[in-house]
Amino acid sequence: MVHEILCEHALAQWREFCQSNRPISYVESVCGTHQTVDTELPDDALRSVRENKDVAGVDGRYSEPIVAMQDDDLSFPKSITFAYYAIYNAFKKYVQHENVDDWLIVNQALSAETDESRWPSLLEGAIKRAK
Repeated sequence: MVHEILCEHALAQWREFCQSNRPISYVESVCGTHQTVDTELPDDALRSVRENKDVAGVDGRYSEPIVAMQDDDLSFPKSITFAYYAIYNAFKKYVQHENVDDWLIVNQALSAETDESRWPSLLEGAIKRAK
């Protein structure tokens, strides 16, 4: 499927970011607690998409970082934010069967690539692989 292929690329961007930025931590503003980002969460989410079930308690693990991102307690470079959300939204669509727009996932996953000139070839390649 096209989403899964594009999310694989987004996951590669996430992993690369994590390798050079570990540990990733932040202070949660409501309670003032120090949090460390679960860097394996996107891997587990994409594995859940492939298996069409929540294989590692992904849903519960996403709660804190998603709220922290929305509260601006946790921030990533723009491309990494897109990578994170692309995988999260694919999980919501394919595992939790929520109504997530197909193009939202496509656009977020493509935006994980910082070289915009690669976006058309990434999408074309994903479509060809999915057939």
